[in-house]
Amino acid sequence: MSGLWLKMIGPTQEACPEPYERSYVDFSRRPARVHSGDHMILYAVGRQNRVFAIAEVKSEVYQASGNPDENGRWPYRVDIEYLEKMPASKGVHINEVSTPHRDLLRSLRQQSYISLSREEYERAATRLQEAASAQ
Repeated sequence: MSGLWLKMIGPTQEACPEPYERSYVDFSRRPARVHSGDHMILYAVGRQNRVFAIAEVKSEVYQASGNPDENGRWPYRVDIEYLEKMPASKGVHINEVSTPHRDLLRSLRQQSYISLSREEYERAATRLQEAASAQ
């Protein structure tokens, strides 16, 4: 796997849709470094603040046909395949996957996705897998 990403899902003003079943994620600006084969940790924004899925990017970035949302604010898209997924409300709080080196919630405030270090990705994946197996 090449790139490792933390991707926000849902607007900050409201909770992530549940269940989140989409086979893609959208971006407001064209993500130059996201490519097929990368891995993403999906993070439900809003009241939940929970990591809830691990996905592999299955396509290069493309422009979605029509408007992905009613305002057309998210025109770029990549297809994903879930490697691990649970309901957003049952996911792991973002504070549990932050490392002593970086507060992920604070790092995301200005962006809809950020690059993760291998340590951050593995910590998030481990915590998410533990939560999934506890259900």
